[in-house]
Amino acid sequence: MRTTTRALTRHYIDELDLSGDVLEIGGHTLSGCAVGLFPEPRFRYHDLNLVASDIPNTIIADITGCADVIPDASFDVVFSSDVFEHIDRPWLAAAEIARILRPGGVAITHTLFSWRNHPCPIDYWRYSPECLEFLFSDLACLEKGYDLSQRRVDQPGFWPSGDDSVPVDHLGGWREHWSVYCVSGKGIEATVPRFKDSDHPLAVHLRRDTQGAVTNPRMTGSTVPLPPDPVDSLRPELTGITAELRTLQTQNRRLADRVHAQDARLARINRAVDRRSLPERAYRKVQRALTRIGP
Repeated sequence: MRTTTRALTRHYIDELDLSGDVLEIGGHTLSGCAVGLFPEPRFRYHDLNLVASDIPNTIIADITGCADVIPDASFDVVFSSDVFEHIDRPWLAAAEIARILRPGGVAITHTLFSWRNHPCPIDYWRYSPECLEFLFSDLACLEKGYDLSQRRVDQPGFWPSGDDSVPVDHLGGWREHWSVYCVSGKGIEATVPRFKDSDHPLAVHLRRDTQGAVTNPRMTGSTVPLPPDPVDSLRPELTGITAELRTLQTQNRRLADRVHAQDARLARINRAVDRRSLPERAYRKVQRALTRIGP
């Protein structure tokens, strides 16, 4: 879970003085769920999942249709992080969340706008803030926006199965990560200070919205620095290898010149020697001399 999601959630817990029953959708495991955000005795944490896990108080149900398991107005907080992209019919899930919220309750939904494919078991959707607000139109939108805290993090995929892997080039894997969030309230009339407007150090990641501001360098007259060339890190090593190759080329040329000189010398000696005109003894002497000279 993102640190920005934690900070956003704590902000609304404090601003609205939330307490009571909490339902997290898709907590998966005790080590990875949000139970730590909702400590007892202020909160009573529950998890909703399709299968059982090691999380206490897990409700086995499908959030797209759980009326037979969860009554109306059962929870004060409904929380989900990186789940809505995996829900096949998110409009039904949003309607169910609105149904099971108590008056004065809050739904905190954090999902994805741009991210690599990661089937768990299926990756269905991507959302804009306006899309989330529309899905939760039965509730009042307290805050929505993009979260760019992980925008340039290299994400080539990390599952041993490879099901979340993407093609890798000299820039790495996937580097355009925009998550998206929406905080929705049920029957909340008062104006609540938005987290993105706070002085929290992480709020800046939720304020990086480009709508309404010109950012195209061609229009602003500015320049965007080129991404670092991955060859630059190898350049010193390549320079050393190039120097060694040049030294070897020079040595090879010198050896080739010596071989050519020896070949020329042997050719001259062979031309000077005529076995028919020399006594046998002299001929053998010349042959021994040639053998000592070698190639």
